[in-house]
Amino acid sequence: MLSIVGAMLVGTTFNSYAIPTNCHGRFMNPITDICWSCLFPMFIGPIPMVFNIGNQKGGTIIDDDKIIPPGIPGVVPGRLPAGLCACPERDVALMPIGLMMSYYEPSRFVDVTKSPFCMVGLGGVDMSAGLSGLLPAPGYGDEKHGLETQSSFYQVHWFMDPIMAILGIIDTGCNLGMSKSMDLMFMSEVDPTWNDDSLSIIFSPEVVLFSSLPAQLACGADCIASSLPNIPTDNTPILPTPYYIRPTTPTNPASASNPSKALFWCGGCQGSLYPLDGNNSDSAYAVQTTILSAEKVTGLVHRMGIEDYTTGIFGMCNNLMPDMFMDKSEWKYSMGFPVPQTAYTPVCCNSFGETDALWNSGASFPYTGEDFSYMMYHERDCCFL
Repeated sequence: MLSIVGAMLVGTTFNSYAIPTNCHGRFMNPITDICWSCLFPMFIGPIPMVFNIGNQKGGTIIDDDKIIPPGIPGVVPGRLPAGLCACPERDVALMPIGLMMSYYEPSRFVDVTKSPFCMVGLGGVDMSAGLSGLLPAPGYGDEKHGLETQSSFYQVHWFMDPIMAILGIIDTGCNLGMSKSMDLMFMSEVDPTWNDDSLSIIFSPEVVLFSSLPAQLACGADCIASSLPNIPTDNTPILPTPYYIRPTTPTNPASASNPSKALFWCGGCQGSLYPLDGNNSDSAYAVQTTILSAEKVTGLVHRMGIEDYTTGIFGMCNNLMPDMFMDKSEWKYSMGFPVPQTAYTPVCCNSFGETDALWNSGASFPYTGEDFSYMMYHERDCCFL
């Protein structure tokens, strides 16, 4: 799809200089705009320790609530003692032994824009001159004020951007079956379900279960549970056992004892994730609403089968099986445009549902700061060879 977009860019670049546009953006600087501390928590076998800089929230492959059963050599991939692993499907005869590794990879970024066909993360290129006539799409990103509620609508673009594989930082054994090039995976302008609540039920029929008042009130608990400061438990040696187990704390959204883990239909402080479309019924301000849109499209691309398993026994040895259900704890995000979140706090990324009250001041502003781009960090478990 990216090759098609490239052809469109050739036809629209000259128009972008001649015609005034409301599309703004820039390419993310991999040095200054990506929250590299968001890679943590990180586990690298056979070291009996989980490394965590900045006390980041998130899960690892050795968490006590998602222990993977030991692998049977030659039959199934899985864990071996002392932080080792085996992937027989790569070579049944040799069955190479590797090191278990777990971290959060900056591998996707999302445009959230009020202007259809505005490629925020590609430098603010406006493609509407070449596409809006063929694919008319709504672009009303402004808030619509009702009696007591405010609603908004944004278009989104889901990009594959495996920056670590492109730079060759971590490659062998951790990206088997995954594309190592940048590509455009989803455009909401060409998806009719993104514009219509009734059509969105195609990918999320369970939305009817979470439209009740109690289900929506539960999202308040998700907001609190996702925003609690993470109790530091990492950077200390793990008890010497054959299979390393990392104790997770209730303040970590990746823990099974955290309510956020069970409230999968909630986007925490941003609102409800359902319906999985661009209509946000409770829109307070631009940052909150665009974060919610980014979280919604993450769930949608999972339902479409665009995202594969990257954790557990289905993702440790390859990335070939579609993951149809989003696990919020496997994703984190940071703002890249209009203001990189790295400029705000040392903890420059957030778990899904976490409050943005600590950093959203000045993160959006009129005219050039009304389109957004977010870097998405996905937990990756791998058998590093």
